[in-house]
Formats: sequence, structure tokens, C-alpha cells
Amino acid sequence: MTPHHGAHRQVIGMWLMAGVALMFASHDAISKTLIYSLPVIFVAWARYLVHSTLVTTVLLRNGGAKVFHTRRPWLHLLRAVVLLADSLSFLFGLTHVPIAESTALVFLAPAFVTILSPLMFGIKADRWQWLSVVLGFIGVLVIINPASDAFSLWMLFPLATALFFALYQMLTQLAGETDSPSVCSFYVGVFCTLILSAIVPFYWADPDWLQLGLLLVLGGLGLCAHFLMAKSYRYASSSVLAPLGYLQIIFAVAYGILLFGNYPGTASMFGIGLIFLSGLLVYARRQPVAPVSQV
Repeated sequence: MTPHHGAHRQVIGMWLMAGVALMFASHDAISKTLIYSLPVIFVAWARYLVHSTLVTTVLLRNGGAKVFHTRRPWLHLLRAVVLLADSLSFLFGLTHVPIAESTALVFLAPAFVTILSPLMFGIKADRWQWLSVVLGFIGVLVIINPASDAFSLWMLFPLATALFFALYQMLTQLAGETDSPSVCSFYVGVFCTLILSAIVPFYWADPDWLQLGLLLVLGGLGLCAHFLMAKSYRYASSSVLAPLGYLQIIFAVAYGILLFGNYPGTASMFGIGLIFLSGLLVYARRQPVAPVSQV
């Protein structure tokens, strides 16, 4: 591969990751719009139902029933429970917390990964990674400002989301040792749908045609974002692409202003900047992974 061709592939991967950030931000903006008029549980159930239906259809067309084989179903069930905790804590938080601040707090997940990795994988962090953790938590304190009169316990929900997302990432890494990404995606979607299906009758709603369309778009966006993310890593390494995920915060700020009239204050922007810097430090210290040469 020539240097020019390698650079071209990296640019493609970077554009794909930017698209992922936009899709996730759009997903969250639609979620916030829907939960103003529909129960959170119903919105989450519809999102995972669409996800499971699309993934199952794709897997059946590509490989038949054999692609559903897994040796670790209980691990996938645990992943689903953690992912549900992630999704629901974020959605409930969005009912009271602006989308920009919510998104920024979720991006504390790399700091939680740094804290938890020695316990789960025996990977010790260096001083720069611990500095990133400290910066991240300072950013959190600046955003939620627990000493102010404006502090709300709802701010803790996106913070819990970051913890659950970190756990989900590490459990997915364990699952990936034996199962393919498509199998992991299938089982987590199915288990989430089944769990929510047992609860959703108590929170049932009758969406109108516009809400129904948005629910379908919501499920499609989530699946497409994960597909494009996997595709992007075939063009460039994680050290190049991961920082671009933080574009989601910028898109979230834009959505918050345009759709909901939420203008982050100076303190919030400073806290968001610290969390952004925290994440960049985490990824800067990772060992680069070579991109896959085949498309």
C-alpha cells in the first residue's frame, strides 16, 4: 500500500466516524423529542425492537440460522442488562438535562474504563491516563456544580450512563473473544427487546404517524451508526478515529440550541472542554491498531 493510498483510506475512515458522531447525536435529539410525549420505556422498547428486527433480517440473509450460535449466552444477557441500564438512565436524564451536557457527561466513559480495566483485565494505567481521569471528573464537577442552587440530581443520570457504557464496552470486549460482532449485536438487541417487552405493557402508548416514523428512524439510526463505526475501523486505526467521536458533543450542542433552545453557559462549556481533553488524553496513550487492509 502506497503512502498516498494509506492516507486516502484514513480520510475515508475519518469521514465515516464523523458520520457516526452525527448519527448518534441525531439519535439522541430524536429521543429527547419523543420522550416529551411518549413514555421513556415505550421509546426504548420501540428502538430495540426495530434494531433486533433489522439485525435478524440481515443475519438470516447473509448466513442462515448458524450465525446465531454462541457459546456465552449468559454473557450476552449481562451485556443486555447493562446496556438497558445505560439507555434508560440516559433517556430519563434527558427529560431534565440539556442534550449537550448529557452527551458530554456520557463521554466520561473512557475515564471509567481506565479505572475499571485493572480490575477486569489487569491493565494498569500510566500517569497520563490517571491525569485524564482527574480532568474528566473536574469537568463533571464544573458541569453539575453540586454546590449551586441550580444543581439537580437528574445530572447524575448521564453520569451513571457513562459508568454503564464503560461496563458495556468491557463486557463486549470479553464477548468478542468468542463471538463475531454481528452475533454480539443480535443477542444484545434480542435480550433488550425481550426484557422491555415484559415491562412495556405498563407504559403502553399509541403514537401518531409522525411519532411512529420517528421511532422507526430512531432504531435505524442506532443500527446504521454501529455499522458505520465497524466499517470505519477497516480504513483507519482506533488512535486516529476515536477522538473524532467527540464531534458528537459539538453536534449535540448544535441540536440543543436549534431544537430545544438550550444554550450552554460558560461553566458548562468549560466543563465540556475538560471532558473532551480527558478523552483525548486516554486515546493518545493507547497503542495504535493497524487498520484492516481489505474492504
